[in-house]
Amino acid sequence: MKRKTKLELTRPLCVNGREVQINKAYTNQQFVKPTTLADDIFTYVSFFYMTHRKAMHYKNPLLKDEYGDAKQYDYEFYWKQAENFYQAYNSMPFETKPVAAYYCMLNAAKSYISYSSSSVDDFVEQFGTHGINESKSVEKSIIFDLDRIQVKHKDKGVFPLMGRMLDKNFNEVWQTSKSYSLKQLLYNLCFVHRAYVLTYSTRNKTEELFIPLYNKSVPTYYRGNDNKSYLVCFLDLKHCVKKGPVISSISTEFIESKDEYKNNEKPIDNKNVTIIRSKDGLPYYTDSISKEIRCYNNMFRRNFVYIHGNSRMWYIKRTDLTSENIINLNSTTINMAVMHRISEIARYKPEQLNRMLKSKEKWLIHEYISNSLDQFIDEISAEITKQEIMCSGMR
Repeated sequence: MKRKTKLELTRPLCVNGREVQINKAYTNQQFVKPTTLADDIFTYVSFFYMTHRKAMHYKNPLLKDEYGDAKQYDYEFYWKQAENFYQAYNSMPFETKPVAAYYCMLNAAKSYISYSSSSVDDFVEQFGTHGINESKSVEKSIIFDLDRIQVKHKDKGVFPLMGRMLDKNFNEVWQTSKSYSLKQLLYNLCFVHRAYVLTYSTRNKTEELFIPLYNKSVPTYYRGNDNKSYLVCFLDLKHCVKKGPVISSISTEFIESKDEYKNNEKPIDNKNVTIIRSKDGLPYYTDSISKEIRCYNNMFRRNFVYIHGNSRMWYIKRTDLTSENIINLNSTTINMAVMHRISEIARYKPEQLNRMLKSKEKWLIHEYISNSLDQFIDEISAEITKQEIMCSGMR
């Protein structure tokens, strides 16, 4: 009987001289294009649109009589509107920022939907409504805590359409009959997770949901000695011990992989690093990305999130935790849901927002309002361009 060869990971998979890694685009990423450095992301996406034009048209000509010329739904128009609201956001007092922030998100989402759709027919009927609203099942007298402020979505509208485009199982994960509280939604946003944990950990134990990758590393595909490739990431061991997140709560698509390196040479020679890899090996080529890697990467990508900044900060999400607070959807969708509700409060109940900003959750809310818009624009820009866009750090 032939002896089974022990799997060993040899070196990073490279295609055309570039390591094959997960990047910011949530769906159908481009692997081998160089990173784009841009300090003004709105200008860069406008440039991208100019160099990657597509015609706006109806498949069903009868829709023109009801909705008008297809050109008025042009993606560049919505992107410019988003930029205008972004500039307004930066010049507004803090308490009114959520209003401009939400309308910036809304127009950026419309731009993404318009550009990504095959025809105007795919979205024109849904652009007339937001598709998200307050759940009024809670008594008004107790809606000042974040766990009492509820959000639901509708079947049609910009929000559910974007959600379905980003996650095919959006309707199953977040059914129209289901409402989430702002507290639950904020728990699932990595860029405010530290503020969330510190806000609530004094009263009860708060499970860490996101595990940082070691030393700002990026999930990377490695070659195996079985002529297949595996997605590998490095985790700081201090986040994987008994007192912190454990490997078993990471998605079952991944397993721990100790001592699987050629001549026992680990990619990172550090005893404080835990290395995990994908279960299934995938065929690879050195001159192009295999269809298997493209397909599986769309699945793998859903386990990782990043925080927008001048450097790469990636995290793996503990999607296998048994908690009703875990929402396994992309952060772009969750972020927009939170901002819509907070913007409504800022518009219609400013006294409630003022009370929230003086409550025990004030730091969490402040961090969210301060950072959410830049995070959203960075994510939606990556989704539009399918490129890794980073700030050059120069001014």
